[in-house]
Amino acid sequence: MSDKFTIVYVGNVNELEEHILYKSEQEIRKGKPGLWCKTADQYVRQLSIIGINPYPESALDETIADNTPPMVKHINKNTEYENFYRWGIQGGRTGNHRIIYAIHNFHKVILLHHFDKRYNGLIKRKDLIPAELNYEDYCLDEPNLY
Repeated sequence: MSDKFTIVYVGNVNELEEHILYKSEQEIRKGKPGLWCKTADQYVRQLSIIGINPYPESALDETIADNTPPMVKHINKNTEYENFYRWGIQGGRTGNHRIIYAIHNFHKVILLHHFDKRYNGLIKRKDLIPAELNYEDYCLDEPNLY
């Protein structure tokens, strides 16, 4: 296995990144870095960690000196896919961001879908459907080997 997983963007995750960057730039222009800048920093740090080790155990990885490990959990309810994970970012007033991703063929992290989770408990089926559809589309060109 390589040292780093390839990160692939599918679905609406790019839109989330663009929104975070836009809001952060506005804060910086006003000379008042705030919640959006903090969310951007947290997002970039956590994405870097996920690129090295996307499994839930990565939060315990002491080789990465970061005080904001990603909140990653394996999704084992409401989906048939065994390789789906959810990455949670507590953004305060910016949102309670959730990104569904798949670990594909042991070397890629496919960022499938972003949504703002405004409820407690398990991820609901309706929030997993877009991720599943995006993953199925991705697998048409590059099949899942496991």
